[in-house]
Amino acid sequence: RHNLDQPHSMVNYTSLGYKKIKAPSHIFKLIEDFWKVNKHIQEEEDWSDGNSFVNYWDRPSRMVSVSNEELIGGGPELHDTIWNVTSDIISE
Repeated sequence: RHNLDQPHSMVNYTSLGYKKIKAPSHIFKLIEDFWKVNKHIQEEEDWSDGNSFVNYWDRPSRMVSVSNEELIGGGPELHDTIWNVTSDIISE
């Protein structure tokens, strides 16, 4: 079902879609520092049955969420800082 709904719900930030650029150095450092202290606390992602974004049934996907307040440096402040800087960039 998602394959049918997603194209209609997708919004591109530019007329050409997305482009690959380097993250601003101060944002990259925030994410890198967060990763270095929390990478050992990866959580398995929860995918619904039939989801085909990743091969979760063969190899579980794991993540370290910047929004997780239980992780060192994680939580809404880190999430919002990343979003506030990057949303301006990807909106160009």
